[in-house]
Amino acid sequence: MTPATPPVRQSLRPNHATMNFIIDDLFALQQILLRGESAPAARKALIQPLRDRVPPAILAHFHRSLACGRRGVSLVRHEVCSECHIRVARATIHSLARPTELQRCESCGTFLMPAPEEMPEAVSAPTPPACWPT
Repeated sequence: MTPATPPVRQSLRPNHATMNFIIDDLFALQQILLRGESAPAARKALIQPLRDRVPPAILAHFHRSLACGRRGVSLVRHEVCSECHIRVARATIHSLARPTELQRCESCGTFLMPAPEEMPEAVSAPTPPACWPT
């Protein structure tokens, strides 16, 4: 008897749009949780739906950081982590532009998110000059 073949699994690595949604959800959750009791009731109602959209392992690390008095997500401005103020490796900066996985600061362990004002613009491929032979 041959064993049944397992079902074909989709790729275990999520695409970059999924990573952007996860980090955006974590950042929104952090903003609500850091306001504490002063957060509006409408915002507090968003806490559980945001938690439900984030994978459990990532959410556990996020809450562990908050419990230790740190932020769970920090912005990267001018190649510096806004939580610990240590320069982030250039390779990490480049991977933030096209995220295929969540990046963490090597110093403080928070998840990294590029600052909105430093998001790279979409660069199109240069068009060759008309004088080039085809």
